[in-house]
Amino acid sequence: MLSQNSTTTPAEALRMRLQRPPGKSLVWEIATEAMNDASVLDALFQLMGEGDASLCWRAAWIVEKVSATCPSMLVGRRREIRDWVLSAGIADSFRRLLLGILSHLPDEDALDVELLNFLLDRMVDLQSSSAVQALSVKLASRMSRIDADLHDEFLCILRNICLEYYPSGVRAAVRNCLKEKIQGVKSL
Repeated sequence: MLSQNSTTTPAEALRMRLQRPPGKSLVWEIATEAMNDASVLDALFQLMGEGDASLCWRAAWIVEKVSATCPSMLVGRRREIRDWVLSAGIADSFRRLLLGILSHLPDEDALDVELLNFLLDRMVDLQSSSAVQALSVKLASRMSRIDADLHDEFLCILRNICLEYYPSGVRAAVRNCLKEKIQGVKSL
């Protein structure tokens, strides 16, 4: 439970709890607190925006658990998460968690062209981690489904990627996207 004295803010209390690497049980404990108390979720987002990389990562790990269980709590924060994803200079491990959070959120009605372009760049960028590449493929596929022509163009890009240069996780993500299209055609 998040214990506070009268002078300790929720962010300070969380900062103290997350100074050391948390185990899965603590992560789920804090995630449950965040799902029941919006001030805990606000404090996690405050920590994610601070400069301490390990603290940002730990807070994002907890928020990812919240997004997997209760994505509706984070829909209003999509823009903030998206802006972090697009920002330069963040670690790929933090970016992977942010992309994971976005992947749990329901799709938007409008196409975010800047995010889609970023994802298209990241999915083929050999300097990005394989997790970032794979999540970029998955999210770009979902985003491109807003328009049939755009999705067909996205699938054309996937078909033209020389997969031998990519790790198995990225190859699997590409194959799954292409397989979904084939299965979708067969079901029509």
